[in-house]
Amino acid sequence: MRYTFLCLLTLLVGCATAQQPQISLRSVPKKIPPHPQAVTHFLRARFAEAAGQRDQAISELRAAVQYDSTSATLYSALARNLNAVRRFQDAVKPARRAVQIDPKNVQTRWLYYHALSRGLRDTTTAIDQLNTIVRLAPRDLSAYNQLLQIYNARGQHSKVITVLDSIVAIPGQGAREKLFAAENYHRLRAFDKAAQIYLDILEDDPNNDDLLFQLGITQLSLADTLSAEQNFRRIIARQDYNVTKQTVPVWVQLVHIYTHKHHLNRLLEAPDTHLVNRLGNVLLRMVRGRHDHDEKMLFADMAERVLNHQLQTDPENQTLLGTKAGLLLDVNRTAEARKTYRHANLQGEKTEYHLGIARSYRVEENWASAQQILEKLHRDTRSESEYYDQIAFDLARVYLRQDEIASARNIYQQAVDARPEHTGFRYELARTYLFDRNWEKAIPLLEPLIADTEDNPEFLEHVLFDLGRSLERAGEFDRAVAIFQRLLALDQDHAEASNYLGYMLAERGERLTEAKKLIERALKNDPENGAYLDSLGWVYYQLKQYENAARWLDRALTVEEETLRQTNPNSPIVDGLRENLAVIHEHAGDTAHKMGDFSRASHHYERAIEFDPDNQTLREKFKNLSKDASFSE
Repeated sequence: MRYTFLCLLTLLVGCATAQQPQISLRSVPKKIPPHPQAVTHFLRARFAEAAGQRDQAISELRAAVQYDSTSATLYSALARNLNAVRRFQDAVKPARRAVQIDPKNVQTRWLYYHALSRGLRDTTTAIDQLNTIVRLAPRDLSAYNQLLQIYNARGQHSKVITVLDSIVAIPGQGAREKLFAAENYHRLRAFDKAAQIYLDILEDDPNNDDLLFQLGITQLSLADTLSAEQNFRRIIARQDYNVTKQTVPVWVQLVHIYTHKHHLNRLLEAPDTHLVNRLGNVLLRMVRGRHDHDEKMLFADMAERVLNHQLQTDPENQTLLGTKAGLLLDVNRTAEARKTYRHANLQGEKTEYHLGIARSYRVEENWASAQQILEKLHRDTRSESEYYDQIAFDLARVYLRQDEIASARNIYQQAVDARPEHTGFRYELARTYLFDRNWEKAIPLLEPLIADTEDNPEFLEHVLFDLGRSLERAGEFDRAVAIFQRLLALDQDHAEASNYLGYMLAERGERLTEAKKLIERALKNDPENGAYLDSLGWVYYQLKQYENAARWLDRALTVEEETLRQTNPNSPIVDGLRENLAVIHEHAGDTAHKMGDFSRASHHYERAIEFDPDNQTLREKFKNLSKDASFSE
C-alpha cells in the first residue's frame, strides 16, 4: 500500500512537473528610497518657495543635494529658484546637473537655457539647448521664438528662414502659427514662401479678405501685379465696390497699380463697369484730398482718362459731364471747365453747373462775370433750396473782393432774415461791420453767437477773437480782456489771441511781464510773424529796454517789408501789411527817439507817414522830433 501511494505520488509530481514551465529566478534591484533628510529639506524648500521666500528655498535645496546628489528634481528646483532671483550664473551648475541626470525633461532644459543665456551669456550652448527642446517637444513654439530672436539679433537671416521652415513643417499646425511664419517670411523678403502659406490657408478659408489682401501685397512684392490686382478686385467685388474703412487699403493698392498707364489701359479695354465707376469716384476724392501738386495732377490725369472712357460710350451723360467739369476746375483748367459745364447744361440746366461756371470766373478773378451769374442765381433761388447757402456766400464774397461791403452786407442780411438760425450767415454779417471798422454794430451781432456756437469749438474761437478785438477797438478794455482770456482758456496755443492780449496790455503799460509771456507764446507758434515781433519790441519799449526793443522792431520791419514785396499789389492783404508797417515804423521811431538817435527816428517817422499819410499823430511826432533835434544841437 505504501509502495502504491509512493508510486502514485511520484506519478502525480511528475505530471505536474511536466505541465509547469521552468522559471529561472534572478535578483531585481530595488529602488533606493530618497534620503529622509533630503526629503525634509525639499519639503521645507517647497513651502518657502510657495511663500515667496526664495532665499530660504535655495538654502534648503542646497542642504538637500548634500544628502542626495542623484535627484534631478532637487537640482531642477534649485536652478528654478536661483533663476527666479536673477542669480543666473549660480543657476548654471545645478541646471546642467539636472539635465545630465534627466536629459529628456523639457522644463529642466528651459531652466538650463535661461541660466546660460542670461548668466554666462553663452549663446552657442543656449542655442544647443533650444535645438534639443525642439527635438524633444516639436510643437513647443516658444523654443522656435527664442531661436528666431537670437538669429534675428545676429542678422543670420538664412537660419531664421530655416527655423520658419521647421515651424511650417510641424504636422497639424494651426492658421495662427502659419501666419506667424508667413509674416516673418515676408519681412525677410522670402515672398514666395509667404505667398504659398497664404494660398494654403485660403484653400480652407477662401472668403478671408484679410488673408487675400496680404496675399496681394506679397504678390506685388514678387512683381506678380496681375495676380495681386485680381485678388484686390475679388475683395472689393465682395464688398459691392464700396469705399469703407475696411476697403480703403485695398483701393489704395488698386490705385497704385493703375498709376501705371498700361494697367489702367488694360482695365479700360475690358472694363468691369462697377469697378471703373467706383475707381473714378475714388480718384476724384484723391485729387481733392492731395496737397502735393505732382500727386494731385497724377490722380487728376487718371480720373480724366476714366471719365473720358465713360463718355465715349455715353457722350451726352450730364452727370459725367458735370463731374468732369468739376475735375477740370479742381486743377485750374477754368476755360475747359466752363466749356464742359455749358455742355452739361445743354442736357438740362442745373444750378450746380451755373455755380461751377461762376467759380471758374472767381478763380480767374473775373469778378464781373462771376457777379452776373451769381446775382441771377440769387434772384431765382428760394431760400429752401439746397444751393441757397453757397449762392449767398459766393455772391457776398465776390462783392467783398470788389470792396463793395454794403452789397455784401445786404446779401448776408437777406440770408439772415430768411434763415435766422444759420450761425454762418449771422457771423459773416457781423464781419462786414469789422471791415468797415464799425465795432459798435459788430458787437451786438457777435455776442449772441457765443451761446449758439458752444458745440463748435473752432467756430467759437473765431467768434471770441472777433468779439474781443471789436470790444478793444470800441474802448471796452476790461470786457475785451475777459473775452481773450476765455479764448485762451479754450486754446492756450491760439497765437493771434496771445499776441493781441499781450499787445493790449503793452499798449497800456500794464502787466508787462504777463504781456511778454503771452507774446513769446505767440512767437513760439509763429516765429516769423512781423506783427508778433513788433509786439515783443513794444513790450521791451514799455520796459525801457530800448536796445532790445530796437532789435526786435528791426526784425519785424525786415519780415513785413519782405512780405509786402512778395505780395501781389492787388491782393486784399496789402492794406493790412501797409497798416502794420506804419505801426512798426512808428514804434521804431519812438524807440530811436528815446535812444537819442534823431536821424534814425526821423527816417522811421517818414516811412510810417508813407504807409499812413492821413495819420495826424505821426505828423505831430515828426514835427516835434525836428524841434527836439534842434534843441539838442
